[in-house]
Amino acid sequence: MVRYVALWLAVKSGRWIPVRVLYAVAGAAARLAWATSPGLRSTTRDHMRHVLGLGAAKPAVDTAARGAVRSAALYYADLARYSHLDPAASFAEVESYEGLEHLFRAWDRGCGVVMVSAHLGNPEMIVQALGPFGIAPMVLTEPLAPRRLHDLVHGVRGHTGVSFVPVDRAGMRRAVAHIRAGGALAILADRDVLGSGRSTPFFGERAPLPHGAVELARRTGATLVVGFVYRRGVARYRIVIEPPLAIPRTGDRTADTVEGMRLLVKRLEGGIRAAPEQWFALTPVWNRIPR
Repeated sequence: MVRYVALWLAVKSGRWIPVRVLYAVAGAAARLAWATSPGLRSTTRDHMRHVLGLGAAKPAVDTAARGAVRSAALYYADLARYSHLDPAASFAEVESYEGLEHLFRAWDRGCGVVMVSAHLGNPEMIVQALGPFGIAPMVLTEPLAPRRLHDLVHGVRGHTGVSFVPVDRAGMRRAVAHIRAGGALAILADRDVLGSGRSTPFFGERAPLPHGAVELARRTGATLVVGFVYRRGVARYRIVIEPPLAIPRTGDRTADTVEGMRLLVKRLEGGIRAAPEQWFALTPVWNRIPR
């Protein structure tokens, strides 16, 4: 109830609050959350120790962990602004696009595109800013509870025409049909939001990660492209699209998926290492799966 009311108020007032003020409020909320939540501090510190390396100094770990909490708060501040931004405004907030040619070539194949990113910076800016290029991805998202919170968040996210679909059986059927029709599908693959992930090496330790992006690309013949959005200031972003991944299609489904995940995780690790303080996974990624 509290989350719903807070977000509803933020969305309703987002049109009138200057973005710098909105970000300042988000920063204050992040500092409060860090100070009052031992669990949040423990989780984000553990994440940063993995990303920075077990030998990282405690001050560096704490700085990055605090940044991760702030990045999450700024993400929700941006969510409050989405209902008042059109695609042209989102496009104007992006300082630079790097590697867009990779996405365009994949799109022009006409065999579908699976776009993969992480909870880094503001991943939704990729799909929100692609409108002027004529690409409107379908986005697979985590179902939210209660239902009215889910409806509020997805109503805000989808106001520009981007389709946000919960990751459930019906959603997966729609996703497969969308890809096979030549569409683009966007997925975040750095966290096991549904509890169905499989043990995968990630920053030196096994973690349950979703394999759906690799399996969908392999099954449909779509091109898998990894991209990241990095914050560059107040409502300013840098989008980086990497060359397509060569997903194996040898006929051995298990071996192909394992190798595809190895390649994907390597890209995810590189993207997160480029700005660890912007990686806002706030629930535990590693649950101490035996090696």
